[in-house]
Amino acid sequence: MAFNLQLLIILLYFLLLVLVGWLTRRFAKTSTDFLIAGRNLGVALCTATILGEWLGGMSTVGTAEKAFTSGFFPLWYNVSTAAGMVLFGFFLAAVYRRAGVHTVGEMLEHLFNRKTRVITSLCFVVAFVILSYIQLQAIGSVAAQVLNIPFAAAIVVSGIIVTVYVYFGGMRSIALTNLIHVLLLFSTLITVFVVVLVRSGGYGGLFQSLENALSRAEAARFRNPFSQGFAPVAAWLLGGILAGFASQASIQPVFAARDIPTARRSSFLSALFIAPVGLLVSTLGIAARAGLAGSLPPGARQTLPFLLMSPSLLPAWLSGLALAGVFAAILSTIAPVLFAVSTILTKDFYQLLGRNITEKRLFRVSKLMVLAMGAITIPLAIFLRGVILDTAYITYAIRGSAALAVLLGIYWVRKSRPVPTALSVSVAMIASTTAAIGFVIFQSGITRLLGFPVDKVFAALFFSFFFILLITALGRAQVRKRDL
Repeated sequence: MAFNLQLLIILLYFLLLVLVGWLTRRFAKTSTDFLIAGRNLGVALCTATILGEWLGGMSTVGTAEKAFTSGFFPLWYNVSTAAGMVLFGFFLAAVYRRAGVHTVGEMLEHLFNRKTRVITSLCFVVAFVILSYIQLQAIGSVAAQVLNIPFAAAIVVSGIIVTVYVYFGGMRSIALTNLIHVLLLFSTLITVFVVVLVRSGGYGGLFQSLENALSRAEAARFRNPFSQGFAPVAAWLLGGILAGFASQASIQPVFAARDIPTARRSSFLSALFIAPVGLLVSTLGIAARAGLAGSLPPGARQTLPFLLMSPSLLPAWLSGLALAGVFAAILSTIAPVLFAVSTILTKDFYQLLGRNITEKRLFRVSKLMVLAMGAITIPLAIFLRGVILDTAYITYAIRGSAALAVLLGIYWVRKSRPVPTALSVSVAMIASTTAAIGFVIFQSGITRLLGFPVDKVFAALFFSFFFILLITALGRAQVRKRDL
């Protein structure tokens, strides 16, 4: 009976999302309406859309999964993204909104040239395709574990639902559904958090239960947010902060904001909501490790859904709502990420490289790109498997490198022109993307060769900064030599 109620709540929630998407179709009459909501999003919808991109499978399922084995350490993921959105609000929100762009690649064309835009956008496609299928895998893993639904079937159903409601209404559909996602996620997450602490007797009782389940030394490690060392924390902070500066999925709502004040306020408000989620979800992961809901079954990796499904901890109706909240969090990220790739393909490739494209045709292609990305992402999620939080940091490394190019292009100027050359930025993006992927594939071999581990974020940023400086210096030297 409890299982049926939980499944019914989740199915009704999915149907609600499709209904909202269908109702918003009348607001999407042009490509501008579809891609950036006619640049008319207010603070609430803009903030909710930004939140949705950051509070997905990585912030919830992935963070709880990490907390189950390392305690409070993974809360840095949310702290880093919150810090990134604060700094973005101060330094870049107004710049992007004033430029009137649709994509980060378009911004880079304003700063450098068209070739830089195309190369950077191609790297973004790689990053966001990876992020899209990882988020779908999170849904598949949750559904397979707690609802006993086949992994592939859950991915197909979820992928189709997201694709359909984004296809109907575009950015406005994402904004409204993300508002629903965020409200459900926070209301259920806070409720479950309070229930866990009350049942545990506060943090003191929770840590005592952890000591009983592990040992005093292990419990002390779990309480320490730096338990994995300072280098991984630094990598997360640097990657999270820079990723927010050039993440198409999270700042496309800023492009859609009604005006510059709305863009900045939404960035600041999103940070206020993002940061506490790390503490909430890490606490739930620790509670699962302390045995509050019993022992995690052999082979089960999804800590958060296991805790939420515990009949001894939550009544069936609250369990169903909480699980719907987890699905909501993941869906709220899949939609803007999938839409980001669709927008990049439409604006940075189809429109940029095409000729005599009418507005009507551009609008039609914008919608068709959404369908195409859904068709591509679903099979990738089924056949390519990986650890949610670790694999997703490939995308952080790539976005961080693009952010470095944007920051240097805007703030490192001489005679009102960027100092870095267009060629240096293009080469840096290719090198950093290759480095991020290579460090994941050959991580153990590289560690043995160097004698110490190097995070993929540091590797990507090193190559990016190195090639920007080197090729810019060589280019300036050639100019000086030619002038002599």
